[in-house]
Amino acid sequence: MTYRLILLLPLLLGACAAGNPWVNPQIPKDQWDRDYSACRRTADRDSGYRDDGRDGYSPTRDYERAQAKRIYDASINACMRSLGYFPAPKK
Repeated sequence: MTYRLILLLPLLLGACAAGNPWVNPQIPKDQWDRDYSACRRTADRDSGYRDDGRDGYSPTRDYERAQAKRIYDASINACMRSLGYFPAPKK
């Protein structure tokens, strides 16, 4: 669990720094971040990646990380869209 959090921490921090990339004009803005956080927690559980803790290069581990990232992104996308959000326009 700790290793997964360490792995996903940069993703989560990056998401926090970038702000919420989803909008829903029918919901108050103060609700947006709560919904986004809930979807990120769900995506974290869905991705299920577990790092074995070994250092060094491993093509299998890199593949698993890439797969976990794809699952994480798809889960957030599905969750936010199910709540009526759509991606914020690029500035």
